[in-house]
Amino acid sequence: MSMFNKKAAPAASAPSVPTAPSNASTGPESLANSESIAEGVSVASPRPYETSSADASHADDASRNAGLGLKPTSKPSILSNGFEFEGVIKSDGVLNISSSLKGKVFAKSIFLDVDGVVEGEIQAEVLTIKGKIYGEIHCQDLTIGSRAVIDGTCFYKTINIQRGGRVSGKLTRVD
Repeated sequence: MSMFNKKAAPAASAPSVPTAPSNASTGPESLANSESIAEGVSVASPRPYETSSADASHADDASRNAGLGLKPTSKPSILSNGFEFEGVIKSDGVLNISSSLKGKVFAKSIFLDVDGVVEGEIQAEVLTIKGKIYGEIHCQDLTIGSRAVIDGTCFYKTINIQRGGRVSGKLTRVD
């Protein structure tokens, strides 16, 4: 008996479990498009961990960005080596800096790479420093890397200083 056949199975035969053809999709959308399913047979929805690789990569991006409070489609802004900027930078997302900046930087999350140098003011929720900052820092979570140099005032809620990181100035914890 075919699983798509509406006729009842003969009474003498043992109950059979319908199976999908080998080339058919087994997702809920393919079963919903079929003519009917034998009575008494329940169709389980796919397990949550069974996703395509494309779905998994989008899920990874979304969960990583959700931890930062970002929109799932936002991508980091990157200021590469050799780039020099003077003025004000504002971003509602992630900012990766490997260049020289003079002025003010406002972003949700900032990563200052080893080659990055900022002279001025930085405000961010999450700030990771591996380069040099000369000025004032305001952030929630501050991570100072092993090669970081800070000369100025830091206002933070939580701090992590790796061995080798140097701070000249004032560290002030805020609530």
